[in-house]
This record gives sequence, C-alpha cells and structure tokens, in this order.
Amino acid sequence: MSGSVSVVRQLLAAGLLDELHLLVHPIAVRKGMRLFEEDGAAIPLELISSETFRTGVLNLHYAPAEPPGRATYVDAKTHLSPSDH
Repeated sequence: MSGSVSVVRQLLAAGLLDELHLLVHPIAVRKGMRLFEEDGAAIPLELISSETFRTGVLNLHYAPAEPPGRATYVDAKTHLSPSDH
C-alpha cells in the first residue's frame, strides 16, 4: 500500500502489516504528516534489507520484530475511522 499515512498507521496499530517499505529522501521538510506519531506506542521492527540509490534515497524494508497478529477485516475495521470504510 503506498501513500496513505492514516491507513498505514491504523494497520500498524492493529498489528496487521507483515512488512513495511520506507523510502527516505535526503530532504529536511520540517512540516507535514508524520508516519509515526510522537506519543504513540513503540513498534518494534526488524530491518530485512536496505538499498541506497545514486540520489541518496534510502529504500528500507522492515518486518515486525514480533510475528504479525492473525486477524480478519472485521477485526481491523475496529481500528479504522468511519471515513476509511
């Protein structure tokens, strides 16, 4: 899933992502929506692979440090805001 910070946050909180790909660009934006909330619970991740492009962009591939939860869409739906379903 690409480009939806709110959905990725909700899936992480529900323990429903089995991998996470992050592209880190060498730009200090200093504003905008953050993927990880400052006051949120810690999410232990394990780095699976990384790659650096000529442009300086990092491609980071993570998996949960703990096995992902076994859940259904109905379980995940409880973590979605009404506008997301």
